[in-house]
Amino acid sequence: MKSIFRFVFLVLLSLVIMQSCNKDNVPVNNYTWKYYATKDGLIDNNVNDMAMDITGNVWVATEFGASMFDGNTWTKYNTPQGLIHHQVNSLAVGSDMKVWFGTPFGVSSFFNGQWQSYSQQDGLSYDYVYDIAIDKNNKPWFATGHGVSFFNGSVWTNYEKDQGLALVHNIVRSISIDAANDKWFGTEYGISRFDGINWQTFLAENNQAGFVVSMFSSEDKGLWIGSLAGVSNFDYSQFIDYSMSNGLIYSRVDAIAQDQDGVMWFGTPFGASSFDGTKWQTFSTDNGLPDKWITSIMVDNDNNVWFGTKTRGIAVLKRK
Repeated sequence: MKSIFRFVFLVLLSLVIMQSCNKDNVPVNNYTWKYYATKDGLIDNNVNDMAMDITGNVWVATEFGASMFDGNTWTKYNTPQGLIHHQVNSLAVGSDMKVWFGTPFGVSSFFNGQWQSYSQQDGLSYDYVYDIAIDKNNKPWFATGHGVSFFNGSVWTNYEKDQGLALVHNIVRSISIDAANDKWFGTEYGISRFDGINWQTFLAENNQAGFVVSMFSSEDKGLWIGSLAGVSNFDYSQFIDYSMSNGLIYSRVDAIAQDQDGVMWFGTPFGASSFDGTKWQTFSTDNGLPDKWITSIMVDNDNNVWFGTKTRGIAVLKRK
């Protein structure tokens, strides 16, 4: 009798091993997590934005200053070092390694150890800066609470709502610049596109979808727009909308990124979702995130996905 049981056990064990070796049966959780917080050297756990420079340094904007991580050491920056204000809403890094910081009281730049700050008195359209983007000419654009500002290094140019001839709305929360160097501005009432000469407006069918909070320009997948009603993909001919009914974890999308495999990542106040064009996957505090509110997403040179959170610092998803 014992030999029969032993035979059955060995057969079942062999089946399990064969099944686990099946190439079509790839483990879902084929990744590990790495976390960074104030205990590790991050200046503050309330992360607003992240960016990587051309050397691989990670820059982090927080509610109480900014940090730079070179892979080993964290360096902190705040008002004593030269920031115009401690609350850093956004940041962007140019190809020349100049770092721009957007705050509620203007913008600061950091280059070769030198700081420079600008406000409305210097030409910025409005002091409250929501977002920053660097164009193909390595020049910064600023989304503010009253229009858009462009700085060519010496002269400021401001753009505001002008009876349908320019911006669709003056509260601009997001900027994205596409491969053609066209500028896309996400506002609280639709999207405006600017090619340097002409303006074009895109309006959503409902107010929630028109309230844009994030944008991302993909070279192969068009423009992605995060709003209070989900995320939309615009291939420059039509919009395709995705919401919770499709697999998105939550309707408000605060952050968007694309990894090296073409997978899109979306950050919301209730976790993150990934979308490969067919399948959706959810990431939350149940499977690795330290905080459910994802404020920013960045993909590094090794295809790891960095998540900035509202209260718990940074989580890095490392794929095997």
